[in-house]
Amino acid sequence: MTTDKHKHKHAAHARPPAPTARFRATTTSAPAAVEHAVPARERYTHRELSWLAFNRRVLEEAQDEATPLLERLKFLAIVSSNLDEFVMVRAAELHAQAHGRESDGDEARTAIAKVLFSEVRAGMRRLVEDQYRCWREQVAPALAAQGVVLVGPDAWQPVERESLRTHFRNQLEPVLTPLGVDPTKPFPVVANRGLNVAVQLEPEDGGQARSALVAVPGGGRLVALGGAPGRFALAEDVVLTFLDSLFPGYRILGRSLFRATRDGALEIDEDQAIDMLSEIEQELSSRDRSHVVRLEVPAAGDQGLRAWLSGAMDLDPADIEPVDGPLDMTVFFALGDRVERADLRDQPFTAAAHPGEWDDPFTRIRSAETLIHHPFQTFQRIVELVEKAAADERVLAIKQTLYRVSGNSPIARALVRAAKAGKQVTVLIELMARFDEATNIRWAKALQEAGAHVVYGLVGLKVHAKLLMIIRKDEDGLRRYVHLGTGNYNDKTARLYTDISYLTCNEAVGRDVAALFNMLTGYSQPPEWERLAVAPLTLRARMVEWIRREAEHARLGRGGRIIAKFNSLVDEGICDELYAASQAGAQIDLIVRGMCILRPGVPGLSGTIRVRSLVGRLLEHSRIYYFANHGEPVIGISSADWMTRNLD
Repeated sequence: MTTDKHKHKHAAHARPPAPTARFRATTTSAPAAVEHAVPARERYTHRELSWLAFNRRVLEEAQDEATPLLERLKFLAIVSSNLDEFVMVRAAELHAQAHGRESDGDEARTAIAKVLFSEVRAGMRRLVEDQYRCWREQVAPALAAQGVVLVGPDAWQPVERESLRTHFRNQLEPVLTPLGVDPTKPFPVVANRGLNVAVQLEPEDGGQARSALVAVPGGGRLVALGGAPGRFALAEDVVLTFLDSLFPGYRILGRSLFRATRDGALEIDEDQAIDMLSEIEQELSSRDRSHVVRLEVPAAGDQGLRAWLSGAMDLDPADIEPVDGPLDMTVFFALGDRVERADLRDQPFTAAAHPGEWDDPFTRIRSAETLIHHPFQTFQRIVELVEKAAADERVLAIKQTLYRVSGNSPIARALVRAAKAGKQVTVLIELMARFDEATNIRWAKALQEAGAHVVYGLVGLKVHAKLLMIIRKDEDGLRRYVHLGTGNYNDKTARLYTDISYLTCNEAVGRDVAALFNMLTGYSQPPEWERLAVAPLTLRARMVEWIRREAEHARLGRGGRIIAKFNSLVDEGICDELYAASQAGAQIDLIVRGMCILRPGVPGLSGTIRVRSLVGRLLEHSRIYYFANHGEPVIGISSADWMTRNLD
C-alpha cells in the first residue's frame, strides 16, 4: 500500500439484522473466476495489523520535517487518540478471546487468538516506541527551539516551583481524594483512560507500609509557568511532586503515575431491552468497571508499584506498556491550541461558498441537483437548509437520521425549534454510535421534550445511513427535498473530514428515501428501490453485480475499470470479487484511508489492483464508487465502506 499526502446511485446501510428482523438481505454466490490456489492466509492481510499500518502512516506525518511543527504535534496526539480507540475496541476483543472470555470453551479458538493478540500487541509496542522517540528526538527539541517547552519537575526553576506549589494548594489539592487500599478499603474503581497516581507509604513513627491511589483531576492538564511564554508544566507532575501534603504523618516510599484503558464494548441485549435509552445509559456507567486491556506507566516508574497495580488489576506483564514521555499524548491537542504561532501551522483554510444563489435553498434545489464537496465547499449550506426548514411556514415535516452530532449541534437545535413550532419532526438517532452514545442520548431527550418523534432504529441494526428529507408545501403541491451524505451531520468534524453532500428533489429519490424512513420508523416491507441501494437488503448484491460486470467487460476486451474511495476494506467476499475482476483483466484503483485486508499487486491474484492511502491535513471520509461500464458509468456515493458489518 502506498501513501500519498495532501499538500447517480446512492447507498444507505445498516448492520446485520437480528434473527427476528422483518426483512432479509439479498444473497450472492461466490465469484466463479476466483483462483483459490493462493492460501487464505496469503490472500488477506489481517485487519488489526492493517489498522496498525494505517496508524503508522499517521505517525509518519509527525515524523516528516516538511509538516509544520504544531501540525506534527497534532499528529502525535492523533496517534494516541486512535490507539485508545483501537485498544478499547479491537485489541479488547482479541484480549477477551485470548483469555478465554469469549471462546465458549473452544481451546483452539483461544490458542489462535493468543497468537494473533501477541502479534498485535508487539505491533502496538513498536508503534508506541516510535511515537515516543519521535516526540523526544524530533518534535520536543524542535518546539524547544521555538520557545515551547513541557518542563518536567527536575527543570522547574525555584520561582516556578513555588508558583506550582501555590497552584497545587489552591487549584488541585481541594479536589484530590486519597484512597487507601487495605482489607477494609478495596482497590477502587479506576476510570477508563484517567490519570492516577499510585503511592506506597509508611507511618513516620514506624509500622506497616500502606498503598493508596490518587486520581488526577480531569480537565486542564497544562499549567502555564510564569516568566517566559511557552513554558508549561503538566498537572500530573504537579500532583506527583506535592502530594505529600495529602498524607500527613506518613513518609512516601514510592509514587508512580499510571493510566488504565478498558474494554469499551457495550453489552446490550436488544431483544430483551424494554427501554433502549435507559439500557445504554446503564451500560455506559459500567465502562469504568470493564476489563483492563492496557496499563500505561512511566518507563522509569517505581517497579514495586507497577507489580502491585498489575496484581490488583489482574494483568499479565505483557498488558503493561512502559512509555518514556508524557502519558496520554492527547494532551498535545491542548498544547497546540495554547501556542499562538501561525507560522508553525498549516496555512489557514477557509471553505468556499458553493457557487450559485443560496438565499432560498428550496429554490436552488428545485432548479438543479447539487453536489457539495466538504470541507472545500462549506457544510454551512446543510446547516442553513435545516435551519430555514425549521422556520419556514411552508415546511410541514422534517425527517432525519443522526449518527454522530456535536454537543452543541446547530442542526439538532434547529430540529428542536422545528418541533416546538409544531412541525412534524421525526429523528432516528443512533444511540449505539461508538463513544458518542452520551451525546446522542442527551439530544434524544432534548428532541423528545420538544415534541419530536424520536426512534432508535431497528432491533439488531445500527443505522449508519445519512438521510434528511424535508416535506414542503410548494405552490404546485407537496414536494420532498432530500439530502444524502457520506458523512455525519456534525458541524465540527465537517471542517476536517472530506465528504460529499447530494441535494435533490428528484421524485424517484424522494420515494426511495420516504420508503426507507417508513421502514426505519414503522412497519413496512421494502419497495423495489429506484435509486437507492440499501444494506442489508440490496447493497452487497448491487456492488457485486457492478464488480462482476466490469470483470465481464474486461474478459470481452472492453476495458473493465473500477475506482473506489472509502475508509476500510475488510470484507473477504468483496476482496474475492475484486481478485476475480483483476484476474479477468479489469483495472482497479482503490483509495483506502484505513484498514485494507486486500493484497494488491500479487501476480496471478491481484496484479491489476492498486491501493493508495491518503493521510494528511484532512481526514478522508467520503465513499465514492465508480464502475466504467463500457462508457455508461455507474457512480455512487455512500455511507458504507466495504466492510461486512456495513454490507450485511
